[in-house]
Amino acid sequence: MRTYPLSILACVLALAACDSPSPLLGAAEPVRLTRGGYDITVWRADDRVEAIRHGFAKHADKGQLRETLMQAMRDATGCGLRPDSVDGDIGVLRARLDCKT
Repeated sequence: MRTYPLSILACVLALAACDSPSPLLGAAEPVRLTRGGYDITVWRADDRVEAIRHGFAKHADKGQLRETLMQAMRDATGCGLRPDSVDGDIGVLRARLDCKT
């Protein structure tokens, strides 16, 4: 009986380490970068983009991590972000791209 809770914990930890986009992004290819000392994976499909931060966030960095993720999305795609489309938190951020150049 004691191994059951441990197996659940192991599954939760394994899933937390996953690096895959939301279903809306389908088979998007990842771009991995480091910004602000954090490893970030950016996924793009058409005009949708998603950034996933890896590792623990330092308390002192939490105020600027949203902008760090937004910059990673701009750097990985070469596009701007539609300001009204940015949604999420400092772990996973989603947005729509504005690629008018």
